[in-house]
Amino acid sequence: MRRSLALIGSALAAITLGATQTADVDVLEQVRSVEDRIAAIVRARPQGHLLALRADEAARNAEARVRADRWLSPAQAAARGRAWRDVGLGSGPEPGELLLALASDLDGMTLDASRTRLLVDPERLRADDGRGDPEQDAESSVLLATGVAPDEPVAGHYAAHALLDGADVAGPVTTDALLARASMAEGSANLAALLLLFGGVGLESEVVAGTLRPEDALGGRLVPGAMRSGSPAVTSLLQFVYLDGFAQMAALAKKADFGHVSRERQRRKTTRDVLHLDRAPAAAADLAVPAVPAGTGLSVVDRDVLGEQGIISLVSLTTGKDNLGMIAGDGWIGDALFRLEAPAERTDAGGLTVWVSRWATEEDAKDFAYGVERCLQARFPAVPVADDPGVGGRVLRESAAVHRITRSGVEVRVQVASQELDARLVVPEKKKGTERRGQPPRK
Repeated sequence: MRRSLALIGSALAAITLGATQTADVDVLEQVRSVEDRIAAIVRARPQGHLLALRADEAARNAEARVRADRWLSPAQAAARGRAWRDVGLGSGPEPGELLLALASDLDGMTLDASRTRLLVDPERLRADDGRGDPEQDAESSVLLATGVAPDEPVAGHYAAHALLDGADVAGPVTTDALLARASMAEGSANLAALLLLFGGVGLESEVVAGTLRPEDALGGRLVPGAMRSGSPAVTSLLQFVYLDGFAQMAALAKKADFGHVSRERQRRKTTRDVLHLDRAPAAAADLAVPAVPAGTGLSVVDRDVLGEQGIISLVSLTTGKDNLGMIAGDGWIGDALFRLEAPAERTDAGGLTVWVSRWATEEDAKDFAYGVERCLQARFPAVPVADDPGVGGRVLRESAAVHRITRSGVEVRVQVASQELDARLVVPEKKKGTERRGQPPRK
């Protein structure tokens, strides 16, 4: 009786949220039950319960947009897209699309911007779900086989987020940090969701072994639609988050329990740390803002970090060589992708992209520089990449921009600028060992 009164009170409190978000006592009851079961699986005590509400797609998208914009403003996301385009990772809109996909999470349900309310599509978590003829209704087969309604693991996914994630990340975020956090969060949430689904039939060991995976269960409900229909760059990065993230969190859970998973989530802040569970977390690299000659009117409008996974995706997608991508990303210590632009009133100055990276060894740095050069060859097959005897390093001059790759020891610098701006930024070397403005010193 007390529980029913509490649920009715929650429903009444939700009525003020507007026509696109409405209370449903049955949904409240079902989500509360799922939360209790997930709490037992992850061994966490709820600090409060999710308020489950009916919400249409427009309302869910609006809440996801608010959260994505908190991570990175639309203007900064657009500037980041121009840097990604310069280095070959998409055509421009991909950073914004990735942010929105991660904020939206799974189809049919999403957390609101405060992450205290679960917004549920009117067609999800219905009272009659899975209660038809199992021979004609796949959802009924799921309920009959597992005792779990088909949408309950999706609700369990969000309950795990509420129990395990802590406070939302504050913006502005880098791509690498966001991907690392999201991969562990989504991997943990789907691990809990699959244990909810299959735990009642004794298949926990298959879940933590990776035999039962989120993309294969429930018709793909536990992975976002954007992972199947997004642009190549967004699809690749979402696959890392939802597929690799699950595999890595399952590997951690197999060795211990959710307590161990939670501790590792606090330690591993980069995609390199997620990819290499056998390695100690990497220390943060200090990479300086590139110097720009006076009079260009340029200033930094975005500083991103692509990280090991961003590099793997870039090189693999551009060259079609997955192994080359893995080689190019291995040995990553740190990177900084700078986008420099002039104020709106100085658009004649153009924009500049500078990507600086640091590597564990000189061989790792050479492998990365080679991977970047192979990307240029794939993007501009009719234009050669050549040595620049006057400036040093490798250069490709195409109609829209000049692309430069220079290496100094374990650091590699990639620069992309218009022909006119490149001529202003690069000063030919007077003699060997002379430091050039806008370029790292040669050894």
